[in-house]
Amino acid sequence: MSNVYIVDTTLRDGEQTAGVVFANEEKVQIAKMLAELGVYQIEAGIPTMGGDEKEAIKKICKLNLGVSIMGWNRAVIKDIEESIDCGVDAVAISISTSDIHIKHKLKKDRDWVLKSMVVATKFAKKHNLYVSVNAEDASRSDMDFLIKFAKEAKEAGADRLRYCDTVGMMEPFSIYEHIRRIIDEVGIDVEMHTHN
Repeated sequence: MSNVYIVDTTLRDGEQTAGVVFANEEKVQIAKMLAELGVYQIEAGIPTMGGDEKEAIKKICKLNLGVSIMGWNRAVIKDIEESIDCGVDAVAISISTSDIHIKHKLKKDRDWVLKSMVVATKFAKKHNLYVSVNAEDASRSDMDFLIKFAKEAKEAGADRLRYCDTVGMMEPFSIYEHIRRIIDEVGIDVEMHTHN
């Protein structure tokens, strides 16, 4: 049986909940409590937002809580540079993998997605960061493309793949089949990020 690690996204994804906003000191307190609880990794926020968000992430990094601190990024070098400036030891590099997102959200194609992810991952690894490549809307992605995406992420140096059920459409049996296939065909650690 594989080990299970908790990656907490309260400080990033929690603030995407309608009506939820944390003050900087609240973010620092939450990070301290999460570390006390023994979470493996804290996704502290989005450094490229700048301002208070970046200051809170810097404060959390300086606390030396004994847990990994991750910054969330688009597959953009500038985003990763902002994360590095905060002092994080890990980055999430997030990009859509479903055709509906690629066409309507990104207005790009699959090749652009792969290239952007690989360039960003290699840049982060050059800076000795732990890398989670986030497949946004993975649950609606073509599985063959998702496998290709995961393979290219691993080859670029990614430490794990985050499978995002962005619209909360999956049920346990389908998720099991998808994750089993990714692990069997790619051999990469998989993080689950569900919205149901």
